Amino acid sequence: MRFPSRSKPARGSFDPLKVLAAMGFGATLGSLVAALMHRIMLNTPADLPLTRLQAFYGILVASGALVAFAIESVRQLQVSSPEADYHRRRRGIR
Repeated sequence: MRFPSRSKPARGSFDPLKVLAAMGFGATLGSLVAALMHRIMLNTPADLPLTRLQAFYGILVASGALVAFAIESVRQLQVSSPEADYHRRRRGIR
């Protein structure tokens, strides 16, 4: 049985696999920030409940994935837009 091969999407079409990859990258960055915050909070004299810390770490990871989702989705939608304003090359300061 042959499985259908995934062809390369046409230019300007939305590719959900790129969005999922970006979300994975964002979640990885969020977990790195959560690990950094964990190290910082371990060295504080405050008594923090474990459930609150776990919720905080989950929020950091989820927000990293959400930011990456939003950035990649908007980038792909701008590429597929027929309006010329999205495709103008911006020149630096002269």
